[in-house]
Amino acid sequence: MQVGIELYAQRGLSVMDDHFIRLKVTNNGKILEESCSEDAFGFFGMIIPGKRLAAIGRKRHYDQYQVMGRIFQSESAEPINFLFIDPKDYINLVIETNIWLDPGIMVQDVSLKIYSDKKTLDIPSNRPDIKMNWLSRGTFTIDISEFIRLLNAERIKI
Repeated sequence: MQVGIELYAQRGLSVMDDHFIRLKVTNNGKILEESCSEDAFGFFGMIIPGKRLAAIGRKRHYDQYQVMGRIFQSESAEPINFLFIDPKDYINLVIETNIWLDPGIMVQDVSLKIYSDKKTLDIPSNRPDIKMNWLSRGTFTIDISEFIRLLNAERIKI
């Protein structure tokens, strides 16, 4: 099953020319190398609500020439493969950034979009059922195990 994971702005977000968002997915503590990504912002600006901030599977640097005269949105995810999903697997999205240093602010600004070819899940990160760990300043993990299992269940439906 191919899965894409993207971060979206829930409200207006200011970025500066040294801001970045790095994403990676871990499955049972092991990093899925094809999921590693980085979105680096080389401009001062505002990302409006509903626009994509970052996505897994690729590395991009955005500068002022790429945003001139248009509303900014980062590029789409490069989907990653999950060959076998065990109900006991724990799958996390790791976020490293210098935009948010604590989770209280980040959950107000960010929503997740997790999708496969059969189903799309739009998940505000401030939902009470979202399990987030704050590992250090600017480093967070979000438990996405249940969402991946939902996508897998949809895939195997007849």
